[in-house]
Amino acid sequence: MNSGLKLRHGKSGTSRKSKILPTIWRNWAFMIEAGPRLFSGSLDSQSSAGLLQKALKRQADMGILPFIPTERTLTPQGKPYFADLPALHFSISHCGQQWVCLFASQPVGIDIEQPRRCREEAIARRFFHPLEQAWLTKHPETFFQIWTAKESFVKWSGCGIDSQFSKFSVIDEHGALYRGEDFKFIPWITKKGTPGTMCLSASLSELYHAYELD
Repeated sequence: MNSGLKLRHGKSGTSRKSKILPTIWRNWAFMIEAGPRLFSGSLDSQSSAGLLQKALKRQADMGILPFIPTERTLTPQGKPYFADLPALHFSISHCGQQWVCLFASQPVGIDIEQPRRCREEAIARRFFHPLEQAWLTKHPETFFQIWTAKESFVKWSGCGIDSQFSKFSVIDEHGALYRGEDFKFIPWITKKGTPGTMCLSASLSELYHAYELD
């Protein structure tokens, strides 16, 4: 699949094409999903880039975007953004043959995971905060909710999974997802039934427009 996207490393900045986003983006986050009918076999980086381009074109055709950005680049921490439209923030996640992308005018993060058997205790010891580990001991069924919340947070913040992943907790002592001054978590299930979590900038509305690529 030809993505049409140019990936390069560089510092954030604006280009001649850079424009502000329409006012509809002020308080909204836009969700787009794609299922297996749009790609064959396993979902790799090339097919994911192609789906991203398709989603961008769809929004440009609808007048939601001023043009289709193509200059995809990375911050020093590895967070992707569009150098030719830096006002547009996005986050991608895929699991099996399910792909989702979240767009907004402010930082966002999303992660989806299909619950499955794994070495939950070992993973928790390595990556979870002590508060999360203690909660998981009593409520093992919450493992993937905690994991997707942590993944969505590091995507929102742009810090990535590193040695700090176990230094923060996404839940309080009662197991409720933490709500910060700058961000909030929203548990979510795709149309195909895959659970996940969104991390949105606090000023974004919890209402969002979701549609499926075809």
